[in-house]
Order: sequence, then C-alpha cells, then structure tokens
Amino acid sequence: MKILATIKKEALLLIRDPGGLALIFLMPLGLVVVMALIQDAPFKDYQETKLEVVFVDYDQDSLGNKIQNAFLQSPNIQFVHYSDSNKARSVVRSGRYKAAIIIPAGASESLRKKNKQLIARIFSNLGYPGASADSTVLPATNIQVLFDPAIKVNYKQALTSAVEKVIANVQSEWIVDQLQNQLSGNTSPKGKMKVDFTKVLHVQQQYASKNINENLVLNSVQHNVPAWTMFAMFFILFPLAGNFIKEREEGSMLRLRLISGSQFPVISGKFLFYFGICLLQFVLMTVVGIFIMPMIGLQQLVLGNNLGGIFLTACSVAMAATGYGLLIAVFFRTPQQALSFGSISVVILAALGGVWVPVYVMPEILQGTSRFSPLNWGLESFNNLFLRDASTLAILPDVFKLISFAIVTLTFSIFIHKSRTIS
Repeated sequence: MKILATIKKEALLLIRDPGGLALIFLMPLGLVVVMALIQDAPFKDYQETKLEVVFVDYDQDSLGNKIQNAFLQSPNIQFVHYSDSNKARSVVRSGRYKAAIIIPAGASESLRKKNKQLIARIFSNLGYPGASADSTVLPATNIQVLFDPAIKVNYKQALTSAVEKVIANVQSEWIVDQLQNQLSGNTSPKGKMKVDFTKVLHVQQQYASKNINENLVLNSVQHNVPAWTMFAMFFILFPLAGNFIKEREEGSMLRLRLISGSQFPVISGKFLFYFGICLLQFVLMTVVGIFIMPMIGLQQLVLGNNLGGIFLTACSVAMAATGYGLLIAVFFRTPQQALSFGSISVVILAALGGVWVPVYVMPEILQGTSRFSPLNWGLESFNNLFLRDASTLAILPDVFKLISFAIVTLTFSIFIHKSRTIS
C-alpha cells in the first residue's frame, strides 16, 4: 500500500507540472522528428546524391569514349563537358563542381604502344622466333582527376576507383586484342574474339540479412528513434530529481521516515512510477517512428520480429535510466546541482554512446570509450533487434550490462539516502 501511495503521489505531482510533462513527452517527440529530418541526407550519403563531374577529353579517341560510356551507366554521376583544362580546374576549385577528369592528348595511342611493348616482351621472354623486345621505357600516361578541396573523402575514393577500374578494363581488352594480332599475323578467317571483361567477374553486393531480399539498412529513422528515445528516458532525472530534492528540503522525507520507519517503499514507489513513464516514452516514440515518419517523407521504423527482445531491452534501458535519475537525486543537495550535473552527464553519455552520430564514424579513441556508456549498450541492442533480427540470446550481454548498471545505481541511491536520513 505504501508503494502504491507513493506511485499515486508521484503521478499527481507530474500531472500538475506542465513543464515536466512537456520535457518528458513533447520535447523527445519533437527532437526525434527534427533529428531524423536533419540526418536523413547524411545517412543516405552519396547513394542517392548526384555528382556532376567536369570531363575534358583532349584525346578524342577510344580511351575517352570508353570512360564516358562506362559512367553513362551510373545514375549518380553526370558528365559536364569542357574543352579547357584550366577552366575545368577553376570551376572545381571554386566549388561549382566537385571533380574533373582530364584525358591528355594521345592517351589512347600511348596506351596501345605500351601494350604492344608489353606483348613483345612476353613473346621475347618465351623464346618465340622473330620476337624482339623494345628496351625503350615509354613515359606513363597521366590521367588527371581533380577534386574540390571540400569534397567528402568517400566521394573522392569512389570516383578514383571507378576511373581506375574503367582504365584497367580498357587495357585488358587491348592486351587481348594485341595478343590475337601477334598470334594470327593480324589476319584470321574466324575474326577476332571480343572479350568483355566487365562480364568476366561481377561483384554482387547485398546485406547479410536473414531474408536475402531484405534491404533494411541503418537510416536516419532506424538510428534516431531508438537513440533519442533512450536520451529522453535518461532525462527522466529532471522531474525525478526535482521532486525528490524538493520533498527533502520541505521536510516531507523526514515525516515519511518517521511514519513508515523505512525508506524502501518510498524509493520503490518512485522507481516503479518513473520506470513506467520511461516505458510509456518508448511506446510513444515507437508509434511516431512507425506512423508519423512516413507521413513526413522519411522511412518507416522497422521493429524486426523479436518483440520479446524489444520489450526486454526497453525495460532494461528504463531501469538504467530510472536508477541513474535516483542516484542523481539523492547524491546532490540542491536542484541546481542535480539538474546541471544530470543534464551535462546525460549529454556526454549520449554523445559517447552513439546517439548524436553512429559509433563507427567516431575517432578510434572515442569508439573504445563508447563501450562504457549505458546508452551505447541500449543502442547496440536495438540495432541488433531492428536491423539484424537478432535472437534474445544475442542481446543478453547488453541487457545484462544495463540491468547491472540499474542495480548498482539503485543500491548506491538507497545507501546514500539512508545514511543522510539517519544523520
């Protein structure tokens, strides 16, 4: 009965506090929508981003045509033709375009000569009669790829790799053609065999999902909904600590101590009430992810198939958040100290835990530190459930960490509160 009375009292206090209700429910809902919208483009990265590339072809031969035809098949890259390399460099440096490809004059002919020289050396080394190797070292053909200094590294790497791949395919085709010329004496009644090296080896990309046709990946909704839900749960310390310290300053705690003789019902009632509030936050944020996000042009939150694991993770995060809020409430003596330290510490734990940005884009030193943040444990558990369709057994290590964190903080809360009440 004492526990139920405490729960009823906390409910009345929260209902009469419009600011606290807004902080607990309205602020997180607005925050998750805004953050999902802001981070939508960065999460898509260059997958759906159009990249205009300046193309200058002084060669006007096979190599330039091959490069153009290869990139015509890419929906993300569009060539803008220029006739002057200096002008191309200028517009890229100004940021108008992100990159430029410059094919020098005679590039195709130079590549053919180098291939012919290479074939001659191979035949000479194998001892074919009449084969003589030219020892002249031909200069390398430099194809320039210019980049805007402010371009993202992944754009730069992707474009460079694509150009190198096209050139390698062209060179391989010409080597085969030259081999056939040497072996057949430039004439063959059957005609020369054409080899398309793009069809010899194909790299098939897919995600390692249980369902091979499933294309669910980490996007702004899948990241931000669970991340900011946990952030909101940990901010439960504001009404919890505020009410707790207010009761202590007004003497309510002392009167409850004299009446009941034990603080366990009071602590338990507060813990259970705010634990329930945290679960309600989770439900509301999940509803927003499933129903509201698609209405504003974002992806729908996908929960996966392990609803039991989701509920277990939500409960463990709620326990950790409530335990941390109680610890802040009993440790500090004034609301200003508790709320200042609590808000800053939650922001730091959230930043380290991967709430602001995913852990994999952080510096290596912060990636190691993130393992000590309870928000990271919860986020990893949600990612396993939502994206990897993991079993309950797979999330148990993170769930165990969260529950342990809750037990430790709750134990310290009871010990500190008891010692201060006695003194």
